[in-house]
Amino acid sequence: MRKIAITSLFIIMLIIPSFISSAVATDTIKSTINFDDDVPIWNVGDSWTFSISDFWVNYSFGDLSIIMNGKIDDFKWTVTEVSTTSYKVEITGKVTTSFEAAFPVGESVINLEGDIKPSLNKITGTIIFTKSNLEIEDFSAIIKGIAKLAIQPIPIKLPIPIRISANALLSTVFPLFNFPLHILKFWNLPEMDIKMNTNFGGIFGLIKFPITFSTHYSWTPLAFTCLIMESVTVAAGTYDAWKIQSIIGDFFEYYYAPAVGNLVKFDVNMPQGGIHGELIDTNYA
Repeated sequence: MRKIAITSLFIIMLIIPSFISSAVATDTIKSTINFDDDVPIWNVGDSWTFSISDFWVNYSFGDLSIIMNGKIDDFKWTVTEVSTTSYKVEITGKVTTSFEAAFPVGESVINLEGDIKPSLNKITGTIIFTKSNLEIEDFSAIIKGIAKLAIQPIPIKLPIPIRISANALLSTVFPLFNFPLHILKFWNLPEMDIKMNTNFGGIFGLIKFPITFSTHYSWTPLAFTCLIMESVTVAAGTYDAWKIQSIIGDFFEYYYAPAVGNLVKFDVNMPQGGIHGELIDTNYA
């Protein structure tokens, strides 16, 4: 669940929760470094399209468990509103995943397994970023369409309409960045309460499994560092990008390119999930 909260811009709701491997990344340290890359300015219509080559979820609590493995094609972020303090970014994408889930219902446990195919489903959602530092204020997402679902003990997978929704409630903004970026910059993550309300439903709303996750994080000081600028090649092109990573553990590693005003590559590995992706297209100028 940690992954969803922290990378809420990438990992959607325990279900996506995120790039095509045809893009080969080659990283070369830059000999000339800009020591003052400040927060970018986004405008309505700016968009970035990512490909999530792999995401996984392995969450369990008591009798509740969710295991998922998949990818997201054409995971597009588009700025749709700009206020005095924030950006509203709409997200869309095509999800491919297989999953197994166990839901406690009364004294029983319902076991499900299924597949979600991109031709029959879509993901939509919203991320709210602060204008001052591109911190994440809020995140919500919905997957809806048709899934092939088997409810045990019946082994046959049948096409069933599904709707999976989630809303992350953060007690404070999440500082994915800390502008201006420069070599050897460090920043802390604040203590944070994360609450995720998720509904897993199908058969035209006749089946609903509401799930609420609540987690408190007390982060290690100097949790993130901006190490160096490197040349990074992804499907969208080659960019000079700041390498940002978690100091303890290999939990986060991502690259921010000033030329596109956003991430170009990310790799997240948390105890209960992970996601790998890269930029494949943008109209940002």
